[in-house]
Amino acid sequence: MSIRSNRVLRGVVAVLTTALTTAAVGVVSATAASAAVNTSPGFLVVYNNNIENWLPSSCADGKIWDRLVTYIKGRPLSPDIFTVQQVSNQAQLNTLTQYLSDQLPGTYAGQIAIAEPGSMGYTSTCGKMKNQQSNAVIYRSDRFTYEAATRWRSDAPENYNAGTGPCLNLEPTTTSQDRVHNIAIRLHDNIANQDVSVASIHWPTNTWYGPKCAAENIKEADEAMGRLGGDLKIVAGDANAEPDDADWWNDAKAYGYRDPIAEKCGSRNCSSAHDTLGSRRIDFLLVKSGNGFNNAGTISTSLTGGEYSDHLAVASYVNY
Repeated sequence: MSIRSNRVLRGVVAVLTTALTTAAVGVVSATAASAAVNTSPGFLVVYNNNIENWLPSSCADGKIWDRLVTYIKGRPLSPDIFTVQQVSNQAQLNTLTQYLSDQLPGTYAGQIAIAEPGSMGYTSTCGKMKNQQSNAVIYRSDRFTYEAATRWRSDAPENYNAGTGPCLNLEPTTTSQDRVHNIAIRLHDNIANQDVSVASIHWPTNTWYGPKCAAENIKEADEAMGRLGGDLKIVAGDANAEPDDADWWNDAKAYGYRDPIAEKCGSRNCSSAHDTLGSRRIDFLLVKSGNGFNNAGTISTSLTGGEYSDHLAVASYVNY
């Protein structure tokens, strides 16, 4: 049964939604008015981004992370839901949700996979060297009531240094992989009067031969969705795997998930316009039990006026 829990933080949705929604490869006009909250019971505005380079603002040129927020401000609707990967810890999530609440319409809260992740073994707090890394789901607390959460670790081969053996949970090491700890939460949508379950995932990189276990990782993500239930299910994040790896994308389709970006481009293997990290499409927004999409797209740096993270965000309006 649902347990109505503490709200965490407010104000993230409006800022991030606007940026992500409009960025969707030019689907929304660049001349749109300033963001407003989505009051429709028929759909949700959903964004996903690996934000490893967003905070602190002292990193890079001090402007990288707020380029996306500034872009969102100009979009028609702020995000209802924003899944993020490689946020440092609870303190950084608090900073982010407060900033979004201050900058965008709406009030935001978040749930994180691990409040204080283990050290990655780095000395720098900037960019790829972010010393602590976890994953979180940010949502509009003025629309949703938080109900429950489930957490689990991603899989890599048993011998992850050689890429051999069965797929097993990747446990922390001296260079901790707490960034592969996933979180899914169930929210009650007080406008639509429906429950939605949302997962923020981060699967192991090629360093740990993670793509070999992509099929197991989508299976476990779907099992997490099953534990939470809900009228609508969303799995989003950094898969560190392309659609062809271990045939995981076809498995996701068999489980009932749809890929708004693939449906936009006409194939699971999209053109380079939808690559999210270098020449690879490894960041996904997957939807189960939905009734289609609008305004799906990949948010290019040309839309934001420059780089805002190593990864490009993906976004879509998701229909109930």
